[in-house]
Amino acid sequence: MGLCSFSPRRLSTRALRLLLLLAALLPAITAHAEGGDAICYSLYAKSRGVPGTKGCAISVAGGTPVGMGTYFCTANADRIDRYCNAPEPVAPEASCPVADPVYPGTGVNTQTEVDFVSGGDTPVAFRRTYRSAPHLHPDATVGAGWFHNWQRQLDLANARVSSAQVIAYREDGEPVTFAKANGAWRAVGTAAFALRDDVAGWTLTDLTTDTAESYSSQGVLLSVSTHDGRVTTLTYSDANTPSNVAPASGLLISVTEHAADTSTYFDLVLRFTYDAKYRITQLTDPTGAITRYGYDSHNNLVSVTWPDGYVRRYLFEDVRFWSAMTGVIDEAGSRVATWSYDAKGRAVAASHPDTTRNVQFAYGSGSTTVTDSRRSTTLNFSSVAGLQRPTGSSSSSGNASTTWDTKGNLLTDRTADGNSTEYSYDDIGRPVRVTRRSSTGVSITSVRYADATTLHPSLIAMPRVMRSFAYDDRGNLVALGELTTDDATGANGFDAKSTGQQRTSGFVYDSRNRLLSMLTKVNGQTVEDWHQNYDGSANRRIAMSVVNGHSVGIMLRDAAHRPLQLMADGMYAYVNYDVRGRVTRFIYREDAAPANGNVERTLTVDYGYSPEGRVVSRTGTVKPEGGKATAIGSEEIDEWLDNYESGITPAGPSTSRNKLSSLLWFSPEPGLETICVECAFIFPNLSAFLWVRRLKESLAARLRESIAKQNSKLI
Repeated sequence: MGLCSFSPRRLSTRALRLLLLLAALLPAITAHAEGGDAICYSLYAKSRGVPGTKGCAISVAGGTPVGMGTYFCTANADRIDRYCNAPEPVAPEASCPVADPVYPGTGVNTQTEVDFVSGGDTPVAFRRTYRSAPHLHPDATVGAGWFHNWQRQLDLANARVSSAQVIAYREDGEPVTFAKANGAWRAVGTAAFALRDDVAGWTLTDLTTDTAESYSSQGVLLSVSTHDGRVTTLTYSDANTPSNVAPASGLLISVTEHAADTSTYFDLVLRFTYDAKYRITQLTDPTGAITRYGYDSHNNLVSVTWPDGYVRRYLFEDVRFWSAMTGVIDEAGSRVATWSYDAKGRAVAASHPDTTRNVQFAYGSGSTTVTDSRRSTTLNFSSVAGLQRPTGSSSSSGNASTTWDTKGNLLTDRTADGNSTEYSYDDIGRPVRVTRRSSTGVSITSVRYADATTLHPSLIAMPRVMRSFAYDDRGNLVALGELTTDDATGANGFDAKSTGQQRTSGFVYDSRNRLLSMLTKVNGQTVEDWHQNYDGSANRRIAMSVVNGHSVGIMLRDAAHRPLQLMADGMYAYVNYDVRGRVTRFIYREDAAPANGNVERTLTVDYGYSPEGRVVSRTGTVKPEGGKATAIGSEEIDEWLDNYESGITPAGPSTSRNKLSSLLWFSPEPGLETICVECAFIFPNLSAFLWVRRLKESLAARLRESIAKQNSKLI
């Protein structure tokens, strides 16, 4: 009688332990004493064991199909217990999480934490996303239920079968499914991604950013390449890796961003260290600052110690579900969130010290009622194209509805106030027409694309405006035209007639696809002519306007590419950071000019932070040339900083100002916040170029638009 022929329902605890002991005698286990969750969890799912139920462990031990290389899966009682004492896996959900936050359709609690983010034109970050019912259980982790942004991977188990399918797990662990049709891979329910396979491996392209991800033939992420020549390479441990860094081969030990034609001295590098159970214990950022991670006996991440020594803690107090997060204690020692779960592991309540933020969830068949301090809202869901998608909502404010096609494309969104939005798509799922109807009338946007695969528009017709786009053979936008039209609603689409106003922009790039210059004319008259160059780290250094002679620049950066010294006409700024990358001191020096009474002045602002990262103190002084520093009040500090962020120089209070840019306007900061160091230095006059990038991102986000509208009322 084989192991799998035992009836799981009749096995006693003693019999279970005997099964585990017999399996432990098999030599195959020795190579997998730790790790292996990715392999074993997929096999456990094929048993009759249901996570969260009493008989799960016995069913998994007796019913998991194993072979000579996977007997270790049924020999590890701790791993089986972790699998069984977790909420039952749920289908992916295409809705927005609410209430700190929870996916309302499935009851999955999710949290996202950013442990590090660099400066620079293309920042490097380390982000963790938690799900109380994760889609994937990788071997090397930051704790049960967590997935970090460099764990992106491809599930290729069904890539070569008749109904071929590949699942790509993205930065937050959410899956994107690709199906093969007519020899090409197409993402289901979105046009934001493209997938290609060849002999060497796989390439996934994010069409919103023109970023290419390279994967091995086993689906392991190897590198990420940006359109402007930056390559981020992932390095994994091997037999030569010291055991105090990684206990086995195949663990991610570094992430390195390198820009083409630059010295490795300027590389951004994240380094990881592991414990014996394949868990990340230490993250070292490019400045050498270290973040540490602690775990409990159930593989839960229970603490994150920041480089300044403060600790953020996570609680797991539900004895039914060992990996279900029940609370967060912030760095000041205060419990800031509490979650409770039902018998199926679904979050039923989210509680906070501020009780007005408390939310309860009640689950029905295909619906969830969400109750907060203001109202109760019932959300309806249906499975469409492999995802749980919202189909409607009802509350005291009215009813709303959403419809989808069989491919998962959003078709209609009708809100409680009577407004509606309708979407049309081309054959590969790109939005080609959006019609909005409201009490004020109809607004129609039509899109025509430059080719058959990308998100590059060639024409966009909107109410009163039509825009045209042209690209070079590398996909760079080289020309943008804008005409005013007589079409008040956009209903005439590309047949709208011009009313004569014309705006055109041309762009020039270097061999690495980096923008060098932009020329803009309105009705034939030059209004903008900007040129920019790059520093040794391939980040933008100086931009200069030929039209008015103004220039802005970032002259010096630290090891994490954060600005240390900035300049513009008539001013310099200097920045200090703490070990967590927060601004601690900002110094602004403006030259003498008529607007400031022909007196050179220096502003110094110092910031203090609470353990949990809030700005709790801000003091400022102003020192005139040859004089003494004088303390100034909060309102005057606000005026200096608001002017600086808006690109106004001199920034000190005065009666006349010379604007670097008329395109950015900033309202006063709400409350006590740190300064936006680069706001005046993002070269806002390159507005046309930045508009196209935002457009591409918005095209990919169209499918999520109505979902956000529905759920925003619950946040």
